[in-house]
Amino acid sequence: MIFDDQPIQNGLKYESDQEIMEFVHVTGSEGVHCGVRHIRKDEDGEWRTDVVGYKTAVDFKVAIVSSRSHFNVTTYTELPFTPYIVSLLIRETGPMFDDGIRIEAGPKEVTEENVAELAALINCQKSNAMPVIYVSKPFSGGAYLTDPRRLALKLAGLAHVYFETDTKVSTMLKALTDGKNAYNGSIGIYWQDRNFRRFVLNDTDENINQKIQNYVKTVLNTRKTADEYRWSYVQHLQYQRAIERYREGEAENNGMIEYALQENEELREQVRSLEAENYYLKGIQQMLYSNELDEQRPLIFKGAEVELFANEQAELILDIIEEKLRSGSCSVRIRNMLESILEANERTNNKKTFIDQVKAVLTESGGLSSQGKRELIKLGFELTDDGKHYKLKIKGEDRYSHSIAKTPSDVRSGENNFAQFKNRFF
Repeated sequence: MIFDDQPIQNGLKYESDQEIMEFVHVTGSEGVHCGVRHIRKDEDGEWRTDVVGYKTAVDFKVAIVSSRSHFNVTTYTELPFTPYIVSLLIRETGPMFDDGIRIEAGPKEVTEENVAELAALINCQKSNAMPVIYVSKPFSGGAYLTDPRRLALKLAGLAHVYFETDTKVSTMLKALTDGKNAYNGSIGIYWQDRNFRRFVLNDTDENINQKIQNYVKTVLNTRKTADEYRWSYVQHLQYQRAIERYREGEAENNGMIEYALQENEELREQVRSLEAENYYLKGIQQMLYSNELDEQRPLIFKGAEVELFANEQAELILDIIEEKLRSGSCSVRIRNMLESILEANERTNNKKTFIDQVKAVLTESGGLSSQGKRELIKLGFELTDDGKHYKLKIKGEDRYSHSIAKTPSDVRSGENNFAQFKNRFF
């Protein structure tokens, strides 16, 4: 691909038979979006690397997303290498920070003087985007489980790597983190947005460095990039600007534009729905994995019962674990095991949201309205006429049903009806 001396501006594009490079620069509502997309084609498909930044009056954040498209997922299973642009930015630009933590290609030594910084990361008291890997030192004074310098180099721009040279640090961390720290040669991996951690216990596996790399990349691949740093979102902003300009100059074509906008919004809604479902399924997959980094076997499989809301089965399992803990009928070991499962899984509150939505419909004064019927259908129910009642059942499921009187008998009918529904379905 041949470059010239044109100034970089929105829409600038270079391409050859194997490569394409396109630049974008768009002003948003609260800042400026800028970036570049590089596409490299080969016989198996193509690699896309998007570098998109969003500069506001407060900060300037950059996201780098590398993806492979147009390939057979059944035959291509390799994890991508760290994009070259990541190491290039670390090496050639000024210092870059992740909520105050410098992004670099080397590990950070933990000492008695800076131990509070690592404790804040382990306790999820900062807003760093990248995970933290902590390599502790064996009490016996032996070698590290893996070389922290080599690990930091391989995960530069993907994770912050810390290591200790004095085991006194482990004792200090234990007090500062309530025992959440790795120690005696183990390695802790901490994900700040989920209060989620994994430990790699001391063993003799020669591939532990590669396993940690693969694990970090796998989890990072499940994350959803914020809209402000997505190439598709910036393109959408460009289209919106073009449509606004067209509206101002071509008022007679507004009908056609409105139709196109409506179609576009419907397609975007479908995409958002599919993305949400994909993100949810990946999250559940992570939740169901065991706490062994090298043996990623499912802890439990999802059942065949239809869920009324996203994550229903996972919430049910976690509720049962909490109930078991409250009962006090378990040994110290089992209690610690159950607490570790709760800590390793992000809690959602979809059940409460769902029940509140149903309650708002069923307790509406005057009985079930037309809007209420539409809301119930949106929530996944089927509604049929059954004489003096409506029959409510889960879509595609005949085993569970609930009757709703068309005309309420008294002011308490709605509350009583909701209580019966809740007992029958939950």
